[in-house]
Amino acid sequence: MLTDNKTLSGIKSDTERSFLVLWGLIVLISSVIGDTIILIATCRYRVINLHKIIVAIIQHMAFCDLVQSTFRVFPVLTATIADKWILGEFICHVQDNLMMVSAGFTMILTCALTAVKLIHLKFPLIARTWSKNRGHVICVALWFFVAVGYSPVFIVKIFYIRHTAYFSYATYECTYLHQSPLAPSWYKVYYPVSIAVIHFLSYTILVVTSILILLLANKVRSRIGGRVRLEGTITVLVTVAIQFLSYLPLGLVFITWMTMGIQHSGKVWRAVTFVLYLNIMANFYIYCITARSFREFLKSRISQVLVFLRLTSATEGKPPIRVRPPDLSRTSGDHVVWSNVIQNHVKRLSKEQQYT
Repeated sequence: MLTDNKTLSGIKSDTERSFLVLWGLIVLISSVIGDTIILIATCRYRVINLHKIIVAIIQHMAFCDLVQSTFRVFPVLTATIADKWILGEFICHVQDNLMMVSAGFTMILTCALTAVKLIHLKFPLIARTWSKNRGHVICVALWFFVAVGYSPVFIVKIFYIRHTAYFSYATYECTYLHQSPLAPSWYKVYYPVSIAVIHFLSYTILVVTSILILLLANKVRSRIGGRVRLEGTITVLVTVAIQFLSYLPLGLVFITWMTMGIQHSGKVWRAVTFVLYLNIMANFYIYCITARSFREFLKSRISQVLVFLRLTSATEGKPPIRVRPPDLSRTSGDHVVWSNVIQNHVKRLSKEQQYT
């Protein structure tokens, strides 16, 4: 397995390693548990009361986050702990390619999220007729678009520059030598240009649609008199804000490196790479804060779990409680009358059963 210069780019401080491992564990646990809860809550219980297409997009984003936490965060976490790549060459190829596809698809899904919300605010009667199946059709079409766009990169990586894959101590991730002499000449232009165009178009769409959403939501709210719910609008805008916040440091470092030729240290590249993980784990916490129905669902499930644990711990190691029926014959007054009536009624039913 090829690597870059460990002495130059690797982690040298135990404090830095401990912080990165702690952050990686937080992201991994939050994403695996949180995104699984999101999928269960939306697929089985349908508890997020937003537009159906928005809920479908949320489900696909949760799936992408699970892919990234499994094939990106977990391998990087193990490499950070071991201070080397220990998962083999095959997982190295899987990690890089799935990371590129899922990260790009998440960005495009975020654009779709804002576009659908904008249409919902602008044409509410038309958007009301859209079904959840249409949302899944849109997401599948976006999956196909990403797969087609990434297929030339994947073909070159596998058939041309496969043997240039190496483990980078700057980011503790696997990558390829994209400017290798083994790569076709068109690929050396296609790869950086395609990434730049996708990022530019995506962030342009996010900025424009977010501004229009704010203007339309304010207009609708003032027209109706402040009685309109802004739950969906706030959820979409907070998702966009987290997307910008997680990618902004990497964008600044990459631009200064490409335009000014600034050679950043491995610590800087690791910092901006681990900040990206914020976008992987954030959706669960966003819905807990902005989606009231999702929050109530969590409260009810947590209450049920706590009641179950309390009952289990209270009865653990104790014999089952047997309730002794009261002796009605020793009661007095009306209780005796009612006990006689009940006993006579039971005897009459038992006799009738014998003849049927």
